[in-house]
Amino acid sequence: MPVYTFRIQRNQKNAQGTLESRYQEYTLELNETTTVLNALEELKGNQDGTLTFRQSCRSAICGSCAMKISGRTRLACKTHVGSVARDGVIELAPMANQPVLKDLVIDIGPFFRKVHQIKPYLEEGPEKATTVERSSYDQVNHVTQCIMCGCCYSDCTMKEVSEEFIGPAALAKAFRFVSDPREGQKTARLQELSEPGMMWSCTRCAMCIDSCPKDVKPMEAIVKLRTRGMQKGFVDGPGPRHALAFHQDIQKWGDLNEFTLLQRTVGILGSIAELGTALHLLKKGKIPSPFPHQAQGVEQLQKIYKLLEQNPIDVETKAKEVVPE
Repeated sequence: MPVYTFRIQRNQKNAQGTLESRYQEYTLELNETTTVLNALEELKGNQDGTLTFRQSCRSAICGSCAMKISGRTRLACKTHVGSVARDGVIELAPMANQPVLKDLVIDIGPFFRKVHQIKPYLEEGPEKATTVERSSYDQVNHVTQCIMCGCCYSDCTMKEVSEEFIGPAALAKAFRFVSDPREGQKTARLQELSEPGMMWSCTRCAMCIDSCPKDVKPMEAIVKLRTRGMQKGFVDGPGPRHALAFHQDIQKWGDLNEFTLLQRTVGILGSIAELGTALHLLKKGKIPSPFPHQAQGVEQLQKIYKLLEQNPIDVETKAKEVVPE
């Protein structure tokens, strides 16, 4: 059997109570299909009893064993050592974007406070449906697969730079209630989700999709939340204005009018604040033309837009696909 080297980030408090970080290496002879969690249990039981990590179900259901494995956040119980070893070395570290308590254990409090922020329960109100179709649950059922492991929160690039951002898991959970026909406060929820730090702060890097062990696709839920918010008229912000500018340009020209895109997104005052950047681009000859370029075949594109207007996609349930004849 191959021998693997585990390079583990040890995080422990010193005598002064300050958390100190260092890497420690261990070696194990393992079958390549052995899980990282089984390897950690072997290390703790036979080599170093001080090694600390979380685990519970061992079945990719509880999410307790999420950690950084070879640079990406994964569930240790679901990850085989042979699939993540690089030249026989597996690096383990605690999840990112959350305070570290000890070794591979993080404080999950901040993560769940973000989830609680979106009121993760059904609310009574005037928008509660009196009848519920079976198809209404097509989208609800998908996001209910989330096990709150925090993998997406750990790998989120926006969360890395913004403490205010609520995070992909909370937004996916919000979509679960906004799309539920039994929810009575859909509009109020969407209004709150249109505020800064919420759904429009997502940069759509897709890291949450890659890291999710249950294929929940949080970014897709965020995009659908934005669609619902704009349909309800919540378009007063840089995010929705940017989306509308894209929509208008592509529909009309088949290309972006980048010369006016910034002004339409952040307004005149926001554009003035970026004057320094504009001057730098001007010196480099990178200021776009003020005259929009019309793409070849834009008439065909406009036919697609017209078809979508005549057959709007039902974002509440899965609508049948309509294609041009």
